[in-house]
Amino acid sequence: MGIVIKQSIRSSIIAYLGVLIGYINVLWLFPYFLEADQIGLFRLIQSSAFLMATFGQFGLGSALVKFFPKLKDQKGFLSFIILGGVLGFVLFAAFTFLFKTEITAYFAKESGLFIEYFGITLLISFILIQFQLLEAYCRSLLKIVIPTLIRDIQLRLSVTVLVALYALNIITFNGLIQWLSGAYLLMVITVIFYLRQLKAFQLSSNFKFINTALLKQIMTYAVYMMIGAGGTQIVLQIDSIMVSGALGLDATGIYTIAFFIGVVIEMPKRSITQISAPLISQAFEKNDMPAVEKLYKQTSINQMIIGSLLLIGIWANLESLYSFIPNGEIYIQGINVVLFIGLGKLSDMIFGTNGEIIVMSKHYKFNVVAVGILAILTITLNLLLIPKYGIEGAAIASFLAMLTFNLSKFLFVWVKFKIQPFSLGSIKLLAIIGLVLWVNQWVPKMELTLVDILIRSTVITVLLVGLTIGLKVSEEVNSLVFGFMNRFKKT
Repeated sequence: MGIVIKQSIRSSIIAYLGVLIGYINVLWLFPYFLEADQIGLFRLIQSSAFLMATFGQFGLGSALVKFFPKLKDQKGFLSFIILGGVLGFVLFAAFTFLFKTEITAYFAKESGLFIEYFGITLLISFILIQFQLLEAYCRSLLKIVIPTLIRDIQLRLSVTVLVALYALNIITFNGLIQWLSGAYLLMVITVIFYLRQLKAFQLSSNFKFINTALLKQIMTYAVYMMIGAGGTQIVLQIDSIMVSGALGLDATGIYTIAFFIGVVIEMPKRSITQISAPLISQAFEKNDMPAVEKLYKQTSINQMIIGSLLLIGIWANLESLYSFIPNGEIYIQGINVVLFIGLGKLSDMIFGTNGEIIVMSKHYKFNVVAVGILAILTITLNLLLIPKYGIEGAAIASFLAMLTFNLSKFLFVWVKFKIQPFSLGSIKLLAIIGLVLWVNQWVPKMELTLVDILIRSTVITVLLVGLTIGLKVSEEVNSLVFGFMNRFKKT
């Protein structure tokens, strides 16, 4: 777990620096210089691109991580994966053009502007495929810090520059959207340069190691992973896409602001998962189930601590946060969206690495079934709840679908492997959370917004973190804190 902690801390720091830049972009720069419908279009293009990239990738990113321990010495393995990604995109692009009429009809009424930029969306999805495959390669090498830097900081800074150029009238809004593909292309160029520095970017046309049996094994796994990952992306992206189709780009803009505030909660999970997945794969290769169970419990409790702290902190200060957003009176309509998005992300964190355990095991096919049901459930809930509750309906649908999904994975892992992520520490933490929520109600509202945020956040943090350490909720957290204190004393 030492390498998990070290890499996760570093990548989490980078991720949160990226969040800070993202906050400036989405919560100040966008509302100040862009209209709500322009923000909505910006989000819709990227959500659609991510969804299409997941299917176009053809599951090869997961296949790379899965088979890397066996094929890492084969120079042609990376080339095979990259070429597979190109082929996957071509097939998916052809598929989308077959349904161009239906896609156009869905967005024409409320979000017709999106149709004009569908070509840009496809281009971004192709670039994303290549970046995601190279990022998976970095994960297999247990190198997640720089890819996190590229994804969470470089991309957001590129967007900052583009919006600044638009604000200065150097480029038009049309130019801003077109140059967005350049920002994604720069990610690919940078990660290639990084891998070359590591002397790990070695392309080869030697595919002799690929025999019929191995190809079948890889492609079978990849197809299942594509369906599984596609279903997951449907859960992550379909809400904003369906909000655009049903309510328009203005509503998507309001939803985007709220979603971005709520999604901050999951940032630590992203970092922990990236480094945990290869370790789980290695543990299964060695048939080391105690190691898998240890990772399962550690990720669950540590993610629960961080996620709870962030969600409580954000919710307690949410009205104050909206007051700093330009035209906040428009975007505060999404305040309840933040709560349900946050609860959905927290539920995903509490259950630890259950998805990674399933995916890296021989039972990976179950993930397809679970994700397929999840995708259908998500779309159905959005169809039912968006017309009735608007953007809040989309957030509620996302929360319910995510909770159901994680419960199904939890039960499957429990039945198949006889392991579960919870411990006495989980019960202690629930009691601490309840106490913190109760105490927050008694913290008086300060007249000055910044003072109120500072006092309220300090009370929540000191109480939750202090009790977590004092009651020994997590061995890793206590070890990390006391280790830091000892090093500080020595200096």
